[in-house]
Amino acid sequence: MSPEGAAFPEPPNRWWCNGHVLGVAAFVGALLAALVLASPVYAAAPNYILVSGPGLKQPIILGDWAENGALLLALVNAPRAKGSVVRSLAQRRRFDLAEFWGWGSRPRPTRPSQANQYGWFYPAHASMQPVIVLMVNGERVPRLVPARVLKILARHHVPLRL
Repeated sequence: MSPEGAAFPEPPNRWWCNGHVLGVAAFVGALLAALVLASPVYAAAPNYILVSGPGLKQPIILGDWAENGALLLALVNAPRAKGSVVRSLAQRRRFDLAEFWGWGSRPRPTRPSQANQYGWFYPAHASMQPVIVLMVNGERVPRLVPARVLKILARHHVPLRL
Protein backbone atom coordinates (compact mmCIF):
# COMPACT_ATOMS: atom_id res chain seq x y z
CA MET A 1 0.00 0.00 0.00
CA SER A 2 1.10 3.52 -0.67
CA PRO A 3 1.71 5.87 2.28
CA GLU A 4 -1.57 7.68 1.67
CA GLY A 5 -3.49 4.45 2.16
CA ALA A 6 -4.71 4.09 -1.43
CA ALA A 7 -5.21 0.60 -2.77
CA PHE A 8 -2.44 0.69 -5.34
CA PRO A 9 0.04 -2.18 -5.51
CA GLU A 10 3.64 -1.52 -4.62
CA PRO A 11 5.84 -0.95 -7.69
CA PRO A 12 8.19 -3.85 -8.44
CA ASN A 13 11.65 -3.64 -6.98
CA ARG A 14 13.38 -1.47 -9.53
CA TRP A 15 16.82 -2.85 -8.61
CA TRP A 16 15.69 -6.39 -9.47
CA CYS A 17 14.17 -5.16 -12.71
CA ASN A 18 17.30 -3.28 -13.70
CA GLY A 19 19.51 -6.21 -12.69
CA HIS A 20 17.39 -8.63 -14.68
CA VAL A 21 17.24 -6.35 -17.71
CA LEU A 22 20.98 -5.70 -17.50
CA GLY A 23 21.65 -9.44 -17.35
CA VAL A 24 19.55 -10.09 -20.43
CA ALA A 25 21.09 -7.11 -22.22
CA ALA A 26 24.59 -8.34 -21.40
CA PHE A 27 23.76 -11.81 -22.76
CA VAL A 28 22.27 -10.40 -25.96
CA GLY A 29 25.26 -8.07 -26.35
CA ALA A 30 27.72 -10.92 -25.92
CA LEU A 31 25.79 -13.02 -28.43
CA LEU A 32 25.78 -10.21 -31.00
CA ALA A 33 29.50 -9.58 -30.45
CA ALA A 34 30.22 -13.27 -31.02
CA LEU A 35 28.25 -13.23 -34.27
CA VAL A 36 29.92 -10.06 -35.52
CA LEU A 37 33.39 -11.34 -34.66
CA ALA A 38 32.69 -14.73 -36.23
CA SER A 39 31.58 -13.21 -39.54
CA PRO A 40 35.01 -11.95 -40.66
CA VAL A 41 36.54 -15.32 -39.81
CA TYR A 42 33.89 -17.07 -41.90
CA ALA A 43 34.42 -14.63 -44.75
CA ALA A 44 38.22 -14.74 -44.65
CA ALA A 45 38.47 -17.20 -47.53
CA PRO A 46 36.30 -18.80 -50.17
CA ASN A 47 35.03 -22.31 -49.47
CA TYR A 48 36.15 -23.37 -52.93
CA ILE A 49 38.33 -22.11 -55.77
CA LEU A 50 37.60 -23.78 -59.10
CA VAL A 51 40.45 -23.64 -61.62
CA SER A 52 39.36 -24.13 -65.22
CA GLY A 53 40.33 -23.29 -68.78
CA PRO A 54 42.05 -24.54 -71.92
CA GLY A 55 44.85 -26.94 -71.11
CA LEU A 56 43.05 -28.68 -68.26
CA LYS A 57 41.29 -31.99 -68.91
CA GLN A 58 38.76 -31.08 -66.23
CA PRO A 59 38.33 -28.28 -63.69
CA ILE A 60 40.45 -28.52 -60.54
CA ILE A 61 38.82 -27.74 -57.21
CA LEU A 62 40.67 -26.30 -54.24
CA GLY A 63 38.31 -27.34 -51.47
CA ASP A 64 40.26 -26.78 -48.26
CA TRP A 65 38.99 -23.56 -46.67
CA ALA A 66 42.13 -23.08 -44.56
CA GLU A 67 44.38 -23.65 -47.57
CA ASN A 68 42.34 -21.17 -49.62
CA GLY A 69 42.82 -18.68 -46.80
CA ALA A 70 46.57 -19.31 -46.85
CA LEU A 71 46.58 -18.72 -50.60
CA LEU A 72 44.87 -15.34 -50.24
CA LEU A 73 47.01 -14.39 -47.26
CA ALA A 74 50.16 -15.10 -49.26
CA LEU A 75 48.91 -12.64 -51.90
CA VAL A 76 48.36 -9.74 -49.48
CA ASN A 77 51.98 -8.57 -49.64
CA ALA A 78 52.85 -10.05 -53.03
CA PRO A 79 54.49 -7.50 -55.33
CA ARG A 80 52.29 -6.01 -58.00
CA ALA A 81 53.06 -6.88 -61.59
CA LYS A 82 54.05 -3.78 -63.56
CA GLY A 83 55.00 -2.50 -66.97
CA SER A 84 55.65 -5.05 -69.68
CA VAL A 85 54.44 -7.90 -67.46
CA VAL A 86 50.97 -6.34 -67.22
CA ARG A 87 50.95 -5.36 -70.91
CA SER A 88 51.76 -8.95 -71.94
CA LEU A 89 48.83 -10.48 -70.01
CA ALA A 90 46.35 -9.93 -72.85
CA GLN A 91 48.39 -12.29 -75.07
CA ARG A 92 49.13 -14.93 -72.42
CA ARG A 93 47.25 -18.15 -71.75
CA ARG A 94 45.47 -18.21 -68.43
CA PHE A 95 43.28 -20.27 -66.18
CA ASP A 96 40.06 -18.93 -64.77
CA LEU A 97 39.72 -18.89 -60.98
CA ALA A 98 36.13 -19.06 -59.77
CA GLU A 99 35.75 -18.29 -56.07
CA PHE A 100 32.82 -19.60 -54.07
CA TRP A 101 32.34 -17.50 -50.93
CA GLY A 102 29.79 -18.47 -48.29
CA TRP A 103 29.08 -21.78 -50.03
CA GLY A 104 28.41 -23.51 -46.71
CA SER A 105 27.09 -27.05 -46.78
CA ARG A 106 25.91 -27.03 -50.39
CA PRO A 107 27.40 -29.68 -52.69
CA ARG A 108 30.78 -28.94 -54.22
CA PRO A 109 30.46 -26.54 -57.14
CA THR A 110 30.99 -27.92 -60.61
CA ARG A 111 30.63 -24.86 -62.87
CA PRO A 112 32.49 -21.53 -62.80
CA SER A 113 29.20 -19.77 -63.52
CA GLN A 114 28.05 -20.67 -59.99
CA ALA A 115 30.83 -18.55 -58.42
CA ASN A 116 30.37 -15.17 -56.83
CA GLN A 117 33.89 -13.85 -57.53
CA TYR A 118 36.37 -14.42 -60.34
CA GLY A 119 40.07 -14.08 -61.07
CA TRP A 120 42.83 -15.43 -63.32
CA PHE A 121 46.10 -17.31 -63.02
CA TYR A 122 48.69 -16.79 -65.74
CA PRO A 123 51.23 -19.63 -65.55
CA ALA A 124 54.88 -18.90 -66.26
CA HIS A 125 55.76 -18.96 -69.93
CA ALA A 126 59.23 -18.73 -71.47
CA SER A 127 60.92 -16.00 -69.40
CA MET A 128 57.66 -14.54 -68.08
CA GLN A 129 56.83 -14.95 -64.41
CA PRO A 130 53.53 -16.39 -63.20
CA VAL A 131 50.92 -13.73 -62.42
CA ILE A 132 47.64 -13.94 -60.53
CA VAL A 133 44.71 -11.55 -60.52
CA LEU A 134 42.37 -12.00 -57.56
CA MET A 135 40.47 -9.66 -55.26
CA VAL A 136 42.70 -9.24 -52.19
CA ASN A 137 42.03 -6.58 -49.54
CA GLY A 138 39.48 -4.96 -51.83
CA GLU A 139 41.86 -4.62 -54.77
CA ARG A 140 41.94 -6.63 -57.96
CA VAL A 141 45.41 -6.05 -59.39
CA PRO A 142 47.90 -8.31 -61.14
CA ARG A 143 50.41 -9.71 -58.64
CA LEU A 144 53.55 -11.77 -59.08
CA VAL A 145 52.80 -15.20 -57.66
CA PRO A 146 54.63 -15.96 -54.41
CA ALA A 147 56.26 -19.37 -53.87
CA ARG A 148 53.64 -20.26 -51.20
CA VAL A 149 50.83 -19.88 -53.76
CA LEU A 150 52.76 -21.89 -56.36
CA LYS A 151 53.16 -24.73 -53.83
CA ILE A 152 49.42 -24.77 -53.17
CA LEU A 153 48.58 -24.79 -56.88
CA ALA A 154 51.19 -27.49 -57.59
CA ARG A 155 49.73 -29.69 -54.83
CA HIS A 156 46.47 -29.67 -56.80
CA HIS A 157 48.21 -30.32 -60.13
CA VAL A 158 47.52 -26.89 -61.60
CA PRO A 159 50.09 -26.38 -64.38
CA LEU A 160 52.57 -23.72 -63.28
CA ARG A 161 54.28 -23.33 -66.66
CA LEU A 162 52.85 -23.47 -70.17
